[in-house]
Amino acid sequence: MKVALIQPNSPFLTDEKVFPNIGLIRVATQLKYDGHKVDLFDYTGKKDIEIKNHIQKNATKYDAYGFSSTTPQFLYTTKIFNYLKDKNKDAYTILGGAHASALYNLKQKGYKDFNIDDLENFNTIFAGEGELDNVDLMFKNGWQKGKLIKNIDDVLEPDRNLIDEESYHYNLFGKDTLSIQTQRGCPFDCAFCCGRDIEMYNKVRQHSPERVLKEMDDLHEKYGRSSFMWYDDEININMNRLEKLCVALSKRNYQHRGFIRSDQIVKHPESVEWMKEAGFVKLCTGVESGSDNMLKKVNKKTTSEMNYEARKIIKKNKIHYESFLMLGFPGEGRGDVLKTINWIKNAKPDDYDVNIITPYPGSKIYDEAVPSTTFKNYKWEFNGMFFNKPRYSKEDSFYKGIDAQSESNVRTTYISNKELKKTRDLIDRRFK
Repeated sequence: MKVALIQPNSPFLTDEKVFPNIGLIRVATQLKYDGHKVDLFDYTGKKDIEIKNHIQKNATKYDAYGFSSTTPQFLYTTKIFNYLKDKNKDAYTILGGAHASALYNLKQKGYKDFNIDDLENFNTIFAGEGELDNVDLMFKNGWQKGKLIKNIDDVLEPDRNLIDEESYHYNLFGKDTLSIQTQRGCPFDCAFCCGRDIEMYNKVRQHSPERVLKEMDDLHEKYGRSSFMWYDDEININMNRLEKLCVALSKRNYQHRGFIRSDQIVKHPESVEWMKEAGFVKLCTGVESGSDNMLKKVNKKTTSEMNYEARKIIKKNKIHYESFLMLGFPGEGRGDVLKTINWIKNAKPDDYDVNIITPYPGSKIYDEAVPSTTFKNYKWEFNGMFFNKPRYSKEDSFYKGIDAQSESNVRTTYISNKELKKTRDLIDRRFK
């Protein structure tokens, strides 16, 4: 078959051309391996008129058009879908990616949601991983669920010739940096995360150290890059594997950025020494809040003291430390926000980012919210957090986008949305 795979644009981002969608490249790589003719339309950073002209020019040239989409991208995915259908109403369309997978789970539970209905405009709605034996399901009508890939070493290395890799740019301490994913899935159960009920996101599978080194070496040879951003939820959940990886990486002149869990750092402080020797120059973690009560409410399974101790251990090893925090937790009050401010003030992270929680399908906050009339213009509640559910095919849903745009509509029992936004901006002005 002739297949066009489509990466939508994300004009809400401050910079779209940072990291490519490796998941879509993996699907394209598998399709090519299976003998299909595949083109990948990467619309990242493109303007609407350019996208419209290109998709309509190619509207009758392919047997199927496969779209990948996250939830905040779905407005722009829908626009491209409509451009295609305006020119070829019979085009066979497939939707995959995080948005389809999250809403598949809601549908399976029997939930009624207009966001589920909007996906049924596509011929196939595909949930899960799109490689190996799952490919055939993409060409079957209706909702389809791919089998979980248990051994991800069986998956082909993504063929980055399918995109213009050189057009992407992420600079890590003066070095052009490529993204790499060495594991899939996270075993934890944070209420704000949109992957907790999705099998491919909550079941951990890891590449062997040998496979990780081979892919890095291949990328180094092909692109001349020696700097890597690890797109794993956390790199330090398996200490035996991490130690083996770090020993092998210490023999190469590569540098790395990765995400870690603070509790694992506190339990295994020696692991930071391994990562230092391996070339890790930046470690990031989701601190989320300085309030232990808020961390408990969202089932983070860390404490503010753990986060502070992990920060000190990383600092001792002279590795750049970045923390990510949020406001708007269920039932959050001004005292909880003050604890977050004080955590930043006392921990002095080398860098940090503060956002307001945005509930997306697949998260417990979105999925388990109940109808509410407590506050005017807020229709849903989750344990003292109030929000609305956007129609993602028609509305933006990001927080803190380009030019400081914001579509946040979250409040708590005690703090209005306006105050949350004002506080978030005040934190940035005061500490950054």
